[in-house]
Amino acid sequence: MMIGLFCLNFAIYFFITWFPSYLLQSRGFSLASLGTWGMLPALLAIPGGWLGGYVSDRLFRRGWSATAARKTCLVLGMLLSSSIALSAFVENVWACLALFALAYASLSFAGANVWTLVGEVAPTPAHVASLGGIRNFAGNLAGIFITTFTGVMLSITKGSFAVPLAVAGALCVVGALSYLFIVGKVEPLPALRDGTNGPNAEPNAA
Repeated sequence: MMIGLFCLNFAIYFFITWFPSYLLQSRGFSLASLGTWGMLPALLAIPGGWLGGYVSDRLFRRGWSATAARKTCLVLGMLLSSSIALSAFVENVWACLALFALAYASLSFAGANVWTLVGEVAPTPAHVASLGGIRNFAGNLAGIFITTFTGVMLSITKGSFAVPLAVAGALCVVGALSYLFIVGKVEPLPALRDGTNGPNAEPNAA
């Protein structure tokens, strides 16, 4: 789960940090057009997240196992989000923006299922926050790395975003493979039976 979230957040943090600069510097957007057309990927990410959660739960209610329902949406979303890599290599600015919108919506589609995994694999409710914190550590590392990596690549390549976007797309594929092959069955992990962390443990009210 840590690998998958690192890969997903690597691409998401590009949108959060460098995406406006890319449109301004590489695609010739004005500040006015950035404020209108540049918001489309983020807007489409909203229904993307809704759809990701709905489809996954719908599959689960139709009899799919939690593993099949969650992994189907995770893998599909991560693979589609790899379209972010193509955005640097298309000449038409609207095709570029469409690829960014597809990538961000797909990341959101997968992200809706990323957050369900912790609750479903935690041994007990008393372990959910701990597992979430450990997993989110990897996600935050991605945010740190993409911002620095992109800046370094821009300096080396004289302002080209091709390498950061290609790496983001490649990591989306890596994330899809990690959810498919490394993440095991989506079920509660075994708990330590030491009297405090057992399956019936309750959080300390204090």
